[in-house]
Amino acid sequence: MSGIAMSDTELLKYAIDNGMINTALLQEKIEMQKREELLKKHTYNIWHGKDGKWRTYLPDKEKGRKLIKRVTKESLEDSIIKFLNESSEDEKKRKIAKEITLKAIFPEWLRFKQIHTQSTSYTKRITADWKRFYSEQIDFINTPLQKLSKLYLDEWAHGMIKNFEMTKKMYYNMSIILRQCLDYAVEQGYVEKNVFSEVKINSKMFKRVKKKAGITQVYTENEEERFIGDMARRFQNNPKNTAPLAVILAFEIGVRIGELCALKFSDIEGNYIHIQRQEVREFETVDDFTMKFKCYKIVEYTKSDDGFREIYLTSTAKKIIELARYMNSVNRESNDDFIFVQNGKNINHYSIQAMILRGCAHVNMDIKTSHKIRKTYISTLIDSGLNIDAIRRFAGHSDERTTYGNYCYNRLTDKQTEQAVEEALNTKKVIKGNQIFKFENGEKPYKMA
Repeated sequence: MSGIAMSDTELLKYAIDNGMINTALLQEKIEMQKREELLKKHTYNIWHGKDGKWRTYLPDKEKGRKLIKRVTKESLEDSIIKFLNESSEDEKKRKIAKEITLKAIFPEWLRFKQIHTQSTSYTKRITADWKRFYSEQIDFINTPLQKLSKLYLDEWAHGMIKNFEMTKKMYYNMSIILRQCLDYAVEQGYVEKNVFSEVKINSKMFKRVKKKAGITQVYTENEEERFIGDMARRFQNNPKNTAPLAVILAFEIGVRIGELCALKFSDIEGNYIHIQRQEVREFETVDDFTMKFKCYKIVEYTKSDDGFREIYLTSTAKKIIELARYMNSVNRESNDDFIFVQNGKNINHYSIQAMILRGCAHVNMDIKTSHKIRKTYISTLIDSGLNIDAIRRFAGHSDERTTYGNYCYNRLTDKQTEQAVEEALNTKKVIKGNQIFKFENGEKPYKMA
């Protein structure tokens, strides 16, 4: 060892490795030293009573102090040390609570959320909302939570609604972060209550959402015919790619695009197909405030409990599925029983969505996504007069109000709608000739412009 300079750490390690120091004895001495240091902080006397028990006082919030007694001095000191450790932890927590901000608690709350959800896309949306609505508000997110008063948060919330021209839904999604972070802070003991829950929003400030015209939300009968024709042409030109067949099938069963990607032949039973899984986008954490796309992933659950459902297969749907089965055999494609496969993998979101966009462009129509195919399916069933409860179940909705409110659109063109109104309100049966237009005393009828 001569001639070699060693640091204290290296020297200690050398001594331990070579049995020059008894580590168990060293650890015991360290614990004893810590114990003595803590007992020095105890400000009350320790005495031995006539009954043979050891006594001292401990601080008490209500009485100022309280007497404790133990059989041995060691057990009394153990109680003192336990109290001092707990008091130290309480003091640390109080200090944290006094200083903790929304920016500091957000990553902690987000990790808590991630434990309670299987969907990384949900937490990705939360980080996107943080970046959009919170990250640039430096003063707000760095203000201690204990200083966020009801009045302050009231002004902040209404200011956000005004500055971002928020709809009710947009505000709800944005405010989830603040609401739930404060709920979490209450649970952790950082604040006594969530004062934001007491803020009342003036609903008149929300931007009104006018329901979009049906022609922008669904495929008209003419568009559907031209679009499906283009999908058939694409499949005939390249039979190895069954993505066009998946798109056509969507018009027949109205599933979400993630559900469409995850369909299996084994899901079929008689005239029905069971919807029980979906493809989702998986995201990974970059830092405390950011997530990025990782991959597509098949999961054995649906968007909601009502998403587990059975959908009736039309004769056309059955033919499409059998054609896909045949092409998989011809193309020697096989991947865990999936209906739509390409290069040994199930066809994903991107492939289907790209096919739809190309199809819309080729037939010279506005871009209408896979979700609008789903709206088309549901609107078509509503137009057919099918009972709404059956439509709701096929759609995977928990409430028919969702079906009617968000998926019911007019698929007719203006001319077709006008003709339908004419036929519905035709009054020829009750107005014969010009009897209704006859006037008394030779009065002339009103001449319409």
